Amino acid sequence: MIEARDIMKTDVISSKREIRILKAGRRKRASGATLIEVMAVTVILTITVVGISGYRYYSSLNAHWAQEQITAARLGELLCGNWAGVEGDETYDPEEHLESDLEVDVLSPPDSLPPDFVLLGRYRITLEGVAYDCVLAWKNVTPELRGLWISVEWDWREEDPSNPDKALRKSFIIITYV
Repeated sequence: MIEARDIMKTDVISSKREIRILKAGRRKRASGATLIEVMAVTVILTITVVGISGYRYYSSLNAHWAQEQITAARLGELLCGNWAGVEGDETYDPEEHLESDLEVDVLSPPDSLPPDFVLLGRYRITLEGVAYDCVLAWKNVTPELRGLWISVEWDWREEDPSNPDKALRKSFIIITYV
């Protein structure tokens, strides 16, 4: 019996049986993709889409948090500049000076202050739906120099009733001298 591998290209094919043996020895390559290849591509694309979606979600969330932080810093600078503009007067009232532009509410005094500072007041200023708690205090460093201490605090993440430790409180402290 003659095998297909035994027949050389230079040999003359003499019978139909030898032709059938040659054809049987060849493998036909199926065109298209196998199910495993399709599933692998589907898994890769799914992972890519989920990763891109997560990246977009967290980048927009971080942009929101950054905007809150920028707003708090600007609010602290606004209070600092406004109070310094009246020479650090002990009767300065943000409610009176800023009420036309901002929603300002008076709060109860804070639990603690830095040493030697005198409390001017504690206020809640609401901007774009975020409540910023501001504490203003002062102290006379010398008879000609007064230190102004301004603290701005806000909830960085909303409080989760199931996990109250998850809520974070961020703050800025600004000290200036007039």
